Amino acid sequence: MLYTVVSEYDVFFPNAPKRLYADVKGGKVEYIAVGRNKKIVGLFSTDPAMYLEKRYRPGGILRKNLREDKI
Repeated sequence: MLYTVVSEYDVFFPNAPKRLYADVKGGKVEYIAVGRNKKIVGLFSTDPAMYLEKRYRPGGILRKNLREDKI
């Protein structure tokens, strides 16, 4: 068991694709760049209804050109 604020991907997979973040109405979407596409990895929101929306499901592709926040 590992207790840390650092992502497990940073600890166990240091060569993994860089995680990027985009602001969306109601939260943030975490994604990785796959060629010209932005593949969704996760969602951060306080609105439970956003987690049911198909456009924010992990594995999906972001369709809009969203502002990126590199963290």
